[in-house]
Amino acid sequence: MVDSFKEKILLFGPIADYGGREIECGLIALVLSSKYEVSICSTGTITNKSQLFNFNKNQRVFSIKELLFNRFFILKIAGFLSYFKNTCKGEVSNYVKNYFAKKFFQYDEKVEIVLKDLISDFDAVFIIAQLSSGLVSEIIQLAKKDNKKVLFRTTGTITFSDYDYIELVDCFIHHSYNNASRINKSKKFAVIDQCANNESDLLNIPLSQRQVCNFLILSRLSQEKGVEEIIDSFLKVSSERDILFIAGNGILEIYLKTKYKNSRNVKFLGFLSGSKLSDLIKSVDCLIIPSPEESGPLVGIESMCAGKIVISTRVGAMEERLQGTSNDYWFDYNDFKSFEKVFFEVKDLKELEVKNISIELRRKYIEEYSIDIISNKYLKIVEETLGICV
Repeated sequence: MVDSFKEKILLFGPIADYGGREIECGLIALVLSSKYEVSICSTGTITNKSQLFNFNKNQRVFSIKELLFNRFFILKIAGFLSYFKNTCKGEVSNYVKNYFAKKFFQYDEKVEIVLKDLISDFDAVFIIAQLSSGLVSEIIQLAKKDNKKVLFRTTGTITFSDYDYIELVDCFIHHSYNNASRINKSKKFAVIDQCANNESDLLNIPLSQRQVCNFLILSRLSQEKGVEEIIDSFLKVSSERDILFIAGNGILEIYLKTKYKNSRNVKFLGFLSGSKLSDLIKSVDCLIIPSPEESGPLVGIESMCAGKIVISTRVGAMEERLQGTSNDYWFDYNDFKSFEKVFFEVKDLKELEVKNISIELRRKYIEEYSIDIISNKYLKIVEETLGICV
């Protein structure tokens, strides 16, 4: 039975099925549900396969498209027409936004009606999105007109922040001070990094104490992630014993598998999660983060939890995470010389040096990024924000 006295919080953003945002959304929903009634509204397309359900299979989740489809008969008709035109793939409600709806049936006006009604049911809106994500500006402005609190968990690297709604947000939550510094007009912010949701499995992995030869890239296989470039660099410097495991899927998966099919040093494993991912992390010695833009990334935190060495670009929160440890292996995006340098630095590490770095990384995770620590930070900032007098 739902506690009618619990304050209601709406998590809002382009939540889909797979990715760091979905994992983070699931964790936040689970944590806040201990004190609040939490619902999740996706501005995109989401199914019951979403990773956020790994945290709570009974979590209430819906999408803007579903709300529009169920409320407006004319949009339902237009949605069915688009659905049949697209050979009946997926859910019918996913087709509610289409050419006819936009041109003839006042789609945008109907979205605003749905958003207004949605906001009226909640005490606060907790956005999990990029600053540029669709409907973010609209829901913030509508929420403030209705005197509702707005928290904003930013995802992705902030490259532009001159939006009209910035000063309306009651509290921004960033992964790092680096990202926080990119918004000049925000009056209040907190820095809350990520944690490893598979923490117990990763903490049970024995500390590393062998020379490094097994490397891992855990990433979506798309152009902006820099995976192809780092594979090329790896193959130039690796010895016969060195193996690079690639875990992830995406639009470049087939292309990359074809390009490197004759390489014995590169192994593609596809998308992994849960115990399979933990077992993979256990088997490797070093994580490589090649991307030029990230807010975290989550895999960096998971690697620290497992006590695995990290070679990384200076991306997202990684510099702040590794500060104070001996893990100081940085390279520039798509720069072979800088990668070559840190690769051989890591390869030259003695067993005792590897063990000491492993100890430092795990200790820092436990002291600053554990699930309990991150959960308490979320509860505290939400409580403080809801308690601010208007």
